[in-house]
Amino acid sequence: MTKTASTVISPSRRKLLKLGVAGIGAASLGLPMPAIAQRARVLRFGHMLPAETIYHRACSKFADEVAALSDGKMKVDVYPASQLGSIPEMLSNVKSGSQSFGMAVPAWFSNFIKPMDAFTLPYIVSSPERLKSALDGKVGQKIAEMAEGAGFETLGYWLMGGRHIVNKVRPVNRPADCVGLKIRTINSQVYIQSFRALGASTVAMDPSELYVGLQQGVVDGFEYPLPDLYAYKLYEVAKYLSLDAHTTDFFMVAANKELYAGFSAEQKAIVQKAMKSAMDFQWTAQPKEIDDALAKLKGVMNVNDIAHADKELFIKATRPVYAQFEASIGKDFLDLAVKELGEPA
Repeated sequence: MTKTASTVISPSRRKLLKLGVAGIGAASLGLPMPAIAQRARVLRFGHMLPAETIYHRACSKFADEVAALSDGKMKVDVYPASQLGSIPEMLSNVKSGSQSFGMAVPAWFSNFIKPMDAFTLPYIVSSPERLKSALDGKVGQKIAEMAEGAGFETLGYWLMGGRHIVNKVRPVNRPADCVGLKIRTINSQVYIQSFRALGASTVAMDPSELYVGLQQGVVDGFEYPLPDLYAYKLYEVAKYLSLDAHTTDFFMVAANKELYAGFSAEQKAIVQKAMKSAMDFQWTAQPKEIDDALAKLKGVMNVNDIAHADKELFIKATRPVYAQFEASIGKDFLDLAVKELGEPA
């Protein structure tokens, strides 16, 4: 038995046939032949929050804008819910270049950029409006310089909003009400020392352990932003919400410094424009998210405002914390932050 010549096709001929079919397909779609060889530059954006959050929607909007503005030549794949690792791991990956983009609150970034601790100091931010103005101005310029020195390119910010005291023991109206409470905080010395100054003891605990920790009495309370408090159903295990706004928090979005430096001027302009569009969306939408969360929480928790005179007691009790961290933050940056974030003159 013999084989006909048509039964054997060489690898080189098979490759040519595939290219020919692809070329016919491209022609039928009205695409130029070079488009077949073009591939989108894929960039990875990882974060820790669920896909249902407004922060993920902002990340997705950024990705969509990058794709649209680049005509598909740049593609941002967004990975929510810590798919690419823990917060410290993702920030380290962005710094090293194995991840393109990442985000975190100042307390986490301070592991790489110590002056970022300034934003965690209690009651330093007088309002979201003042925060936005500072980030858009001199404070933001200084952050960008410090971030670049640490291997990050600052792209923008998402507003988180006020963080408030939550517990299952009693309402907190004055610093004395914090005495004896076991409060879960971010593993940040600024948070830890701030709550110790109010008379509470502190427990550094991963957010994933908080619900069970409250159930089992490992902690009495915690401090959290309102939308996250409602989204994670922590009101089921904590009864009292006291609106002290000790921190007005935000996420900083950053890229790997070398990656960004390697972008063309056109690519940088695309990323910047896409980020501005996403920021405009997020900063406009977040206040409503906060208001909606508060309205819902008032239906399931005991919620109390802090009277102005009592708020001054909290500020006075925690002011010595500023001196504790002046050296590590840097006096010049701390003075600038106090001036730009506080009440306008």
